[in-house]
Amino acid sequence: MSSTKHPSRRGGKPGKVRAAAVLLAVAFLVTLISLSVPGCSWFGSDEKKPEKKAAAEEAEPLTCPLCGLPVEGQPAIDRRPIAVKIGNDPEARPQSGLDKPCVVFEELTEGGITRFMAVYLCREADLIGPVRSARPADIEIAFPYNALFCHCGGGPDTLAALQASGLADLDEMAWTGAYWRIRERRAPHNLYTSTSRLRSAGDGAFPFHGEVTGPFEFLTDKEQAKMEKERARETKKTAAEQSDPTGTYTPSVTVVNNIYIPYQSLCAVKYTYDATTGRFLRFVSGAPHIENTSAAQLAADNVIVQYVTETPSGVVDVRGANSPDLGVLGSGRAQVFVRGQLIDANWQKSSRAEYTTYTDNAGEPVKLKPGVTWIELVPASGQATFD
Repeated sequence: MSSTKHPSRRGGKPGKVRAAAVLLAVAFLVTLISLSVPGCSWFGSDEKKPEKKAAAEEAEPLTCPLCGLPVEGQPAIDRRPIAVKIGNDPEARPQSGLDKPCVVFEELTEGGITRFMAVYLCREADLIGPVRSARPADIEIAFPYNALFCHCGGGPDTLAALQASGLADLDEMAWTGAYWRIRERRAPHNLYTSTSRLRSAGDGAFPFHGEVTGPFEFLTDKEQAKMEKERARETKKTAAEQSDPTGTYTPSVTVVNNIYIPYQSLCAVKYTYDATTGRFLRFVSGAPHIENTSAAQLAADNVIVQYVTETPSGVVDVRGANSPDLGVLGSGRAQVFVRGQLIDANWQKSSRAEYTTYTDNAGEPVKLKPGVTWIELVPASGQATFD
């Protein structure tokens, strides 16, 4: 009888034995490699991958080009700015709407009385006024903003210059529906308007297809905090150094608590710095300057004193008084007050279409705190003081 050979009971088939041996060898090598590489393990990397920031965190916040404040959406800044002439006679106070502009210019008129040009973009004002007439310097001031220029008449020469300038002119004399008069005040201090009423009239007549650019650069939160620390440090140093008999102490920054603008007494201005808010509280003729609707004191985040050359313009008002030409084209000295400090500066405006620029003594643009900026146009024959 022939015999039949059987495979070994312990070894199984030779091919299967070799495959199992190869798998065990591979597994052993992988284990060795994983143990020898830093941060690796059998189950994967121990190192945490950097988490991707959310898209909302990576994107810079949308801000207004005129004041640097955050806005909720593009429509708030994709529109034409509005520049409104507002009176500052004692009978015109308290004014309405001066808490909502991005920029406010204060300029001299006849008899030493000042008026405002308030420039609105990202915020609405339901009541603005009293609205007053235009003056020669207004064209140069409003032009680079490409604004709806809103006023109540003006001298014949001024109105002719306005028409020739190409400004989007929303004179109450031609656009009566954009304004109204109130009964609580006597003329000429009773003409009022609103941003919505002005836009309703202006958007159809002067369609806006451009993009608003801004006149200023703005400080970051970190830069503002640094300025406040410098101010606090200098305040302590100054108090300590007052007893120094040598008088050799030189401050690293110029600390400012109060600013005095040398207009005539009826319109004399004082700003007092509030370190808790980083704003300058505004006073006029010795009293807090109040906004009529909210009854809150007006405040500026930045105050710029721009020294201009005052000359007779040859344009007279209805009483025969000569309107001053404020010489806002050209260059000159300026003082920029921001975060309770003074920065000596120079201003320059080479053409009507250009914004006025403010640079420090090194020629660098002066950065401002985001918020409302009040620009005080002061004749070069005067001098703002501070303490």
